[in-house]
Amino acid sequence: MKKITLFFSFLILMAFPLQGQQFDQEFLDSLPPDIRQDLLDQVQTRNDAEKPQYRSPSSFIEKKDTDGSLDRFGSAIFNRMQTSLMPINEPNFDSDYILDFGDEITIQLVGQKSEKYTFNIQRDGSIFLPEVGKLYLSGQTLEDSTKIIKEKISTTFIGVEAFVGLTNVRDIQVIIAGNVFNPGTYTLNGNSNIFHALNISGGPSDVGSFRSIRLIRNNKTIETIDLYDTFISGEASFNIRLRSGDLVFVDPILNLVTLVGGFKRPGVYEFLESESFALAILFGNGLNNLADISNIKIFSISEGQIQEKFINDLDSLKNVFNKDGDRLVIGEFKLNEVEIKGAVQNPGKYLINQGSGIKELIELSGGYTETSYPFGGILENNATEAINRISQDKLYKEFLDRLSLLASSPDSTGASFDTMLALMNEIKESPVSGRVSAEFDLDILRNNPDKDVLLQDGDSIFIPELINQVYVFGEVHNQGTTSYIADKDIGFYIDNRGGYKSGADKKNVYILYPDGNTKKISKNIFQGKSELEVFPGSVIFVPKKVNDNFLITKSAQAYAAILGNLGVSLASISVLKD
Repeated sequence: MKKITLFFSFLILMAFPLQGQQFDQEFLDSLPPDIRQDLLDQVQTRNDAEKPQYRSPSSFIEKKDTDGSLDRFGSAIFNRMQTSLMPINEPNFDSDYILDFGDEITIQLVGQKSEKYTFNIQRDGSIFLPEVGKLYLSGQTLEDSTKIIKEKISTTFIGVEAFVGLTNVRDIQVIIAGNVFNPGTYTLNGNSNIFHALNISGGPSDVGSFRSIRLIRNNKTIETIDLYDTFISGEASFNIRLRSGDLVFVDPILNLVTLVGGFKRPGVYEFLESESFALAILFGNGLNNLADISNIKIFSISEGQIQEKFINDLDSLKNVFNKDGDRLVIGEFKLNEVEIKGAVQNPGKYLINQGSGIKELIELSGGYTETSYPFGGILENNATEAINRISQDKLYKEFLDRLSLLASSPDSTGASFDTMLALMNEIKESPVSGRVSAEFDLDILRNNPDKDVLLQDGDSIFIPELINQVYVFGEVHNQGTTSYIADKDIGFYIDNRGGYKSGADKKNVYILYPDGNTKKISKNIFQGKSELEVFPGSVIFVPKKVNDNFLITKSAQAYAAILGNLGVSLASISVLKD
């Protein structure tokens, strides 16, 4: 009903180009608030476009993808980096944490002796506990250190229990080098591992490997990690904590292979030279339900030429080894997801083969109900909606341009001016549809397959129920609905709503048919019966007569767009039912 009410203000005509300028306040005050703001915004946009542009300074480090490397699997995990070489987020420690020089522990004695001590582990790895002596804790886990302290306390004091806590964790300095995004010396928490180091340094660079990252200590490699063990297999492979002086080195990237098509997770993956394409299924998270395993190809670069190789089946992939730059393509069956709503037996979303049309979708949905009105069927298409939106925005801009010109005119008031503002408001508020003209009569579609419109992915069909009404809007004395009577012409329905107002344009009456087609009757229908047939659900619109040439030229385009959008809204609301 909101759309119908909005349309009742539709007493209309058209608009215009614009120049940067200052507007008279009285002129601006005469405009509706929305249109006034749109006019001022358009002028401001032009003025802004003429100003010189300056780059604003940045106060933070932003990791940008300059070469598409973030498309590589795993790169999104390292899409940010710290702006400081000092630690920001402290990793949590657990009972396996190994104590070393600089760690701070607290010992609380409870019982016959109640004391609280705080110790920093010394360079020799010890603490000195009064009345107990030196305890060497460096190299021990927090759990084992707690046991050592408790045992010493229990043998030294009777009826005393010790509670041990780690209050501060030492800092360590490590070098992160090789093919890393931001190499350098970093200060980390003593509980850190290789992954923490990679995270704060931005991860491997665009030429850095995810699968060969080494921890070097005292010039020896003590651990090599493969991030795919964690990212793909879910294995926690960060077993060794870092120490001061450690070197985390990211080796050069290995073979990059692109997985395309019927994978659940297509993308760019890093393969070891020893790995066959059989691992592609694991890396790509399996195949989706559209994968065509009879259509498998590998594209390789050899001597500057692209070589194409056909693979018989998935099992054959284990015998094919990768090279850097290879592209594995598993074809996909092409299906379209479409929706049908309204007066059909089983409305809903359906998957259909490419090349299927309206007839097949209606049959899939069980056919029409007894109250369906196929002549009023609506097919909406996303691409058509986008085109219509551009066209409607362009038309509104033309009105704004015209309005700008009228700002300097001595006659910026009057009936034509008011009509133009009303029409601009209708264009701005009218929703845009992607309706496509189509045939919905099943008998016609079966006998004439050429009339069957092929459906595209995302298309939507709405079948209304039979409507026994005709809608009359515009310059008539009593806008609204009237019952449909067979064999009656347009003049009958206009008379039935009180006839024309004095300012009506009788020579240019518009009718929107239920199938979405709009026609203009360019004659005086008082001179005789109109030859145009009226159908149930038709919309008749009588515009206001204007003398402005611009409005006369643009009105047909505006009325067709607004009436078409209105027709879709009318067909979808329950008020249209008998």
